[in-house]
Amino acid sequence: MVGYEEKAPCHVACVNKGSALAVTRDDPPRKQPNQKTMNRTLIGFFVTLLGLTVSALAGTDQATPELKPIVIDQAPPDLKDVTSRLWTVVFSPNGKTLAVTAGWDNPREPGELVLWDVATRQTKLIWRQEAPIRTAAFSGDGKLLAIGDFAGAARLLDPSTGKIILTFPKHAKLVNSVAFTPDDKTLVTSSFDETIKLWDVASGKEQHGLSVPGEGIVRVAISSDSRMLAAVTWPGKAHVWDLTRREELHVLQASQGDPGRTQIAEAVAFAPDGKSLVTGSWDTTLRIWDTASGKLLRDLVGHNAPVQSAAISPDGKTLASGDAEGTVMLFNFATGERLAALKAHTDRCFGLAFSPDGKHLATAAWDRVVKIWDLETREPIATLGREKR
Repeated sequence: MVGYEEKAPCHVACVNKGSALAVTRDDPPRKQPNQKTMNRTLIGFFVTLLGLTVSALAGTDQATPELKPIVIDQAPPDLKDVTSRLWTVVFSPNGKTLAVTAGWDNPREPGELVLWDVATRQTKLIWRQEAPIRTAAFSGDGKLLAIGDFAGAARLLDPSTGKIILTFPKHAKLVNSVAFTPDDKTLVTSSFDETIKLWDVASGKEQHGLSVPGEGIVRVAISSDSRMLAAVTWPGKAHVWDLTRREELHVLQASQGDPGRTQIAEAVAFAPDGKSLVTGSWDTTLRIWDTASGKLLRDLVGHNAPVQSAAISPDGKTLASGDAEGTVMLFNFATGERLAALKAHTDRCFGLAFSPDGKHLATAAWDRVVKIWDLETREPIATLGREKR
């Protein structure tokens, strides 16, 4: 389908001060109007001018017309009316756009990427395909959007048009996570095929590969200085590498190792200063680690269901985590104090993202709803959903 935008015609009325139009004529002199006539003329002029001004000001109060989004629909016809569960949510670097991914394989749901205008709450782009889209990430300059899907494909898109810029060679299994290095020169992809690959963004060529035999990789994170890469895996472990030396530094037990609980680790994030990182596991715990030494600093408890997502605020003060029951917890990252428990969703919450200014938190879940929260009031200020098109 071809995407298009509608633009309303613009009418502008201008009154220019300080400009004069001089006209010379050879007509005979006419009788000058008396004072009453001049007063009536001036009053009429100002009434007309006032009417134009009020009309122009009234026009500014009208609601912004709904713009039709760009739609790129490659999903099979039998999935046209199927609503997909949500995975990743991520803000653009300028905070103006929110990207959400969706889809599932059993029962079949179409893969979707939806871009929302944060200010107007309107959809800007809808991309649909057969394979569920698991993950997405913006480049640091916001000009590229990477996505990864259940078919093992990773692509770079232009977020303003939805045009494919680059398609990378496929992983053998689904791509769970994508992340740009802070300099935007490298894209990191991870997969259930037990590999992590580093790609040159300009050429699409593989720069380096990391392997974790026997461990399907669920999610990756990169430190803000590009030096460290962390990954959490299906068996409940976390691996930390020094990217500059391509050397593995630590293998951490992201779950507590309780044999009575599933050990899968799904959440990982670095603190903004890179000195610590958090992991989250299906055993319901969050663990804070010292990046340099690999030492466990503290466990955070409070979730009553598997932890499936985690994010740290831009100022490093707040940790948010989402679980399989749709609850979102807020913690003081420095002390571990629990600040709030938000009943955000009714199903698994895989999507968490702080806005760049740290004032808002976006959440997305399998209940097919996106919410934007005010972190000062801890109340939702927007709930996003869309009609099928």
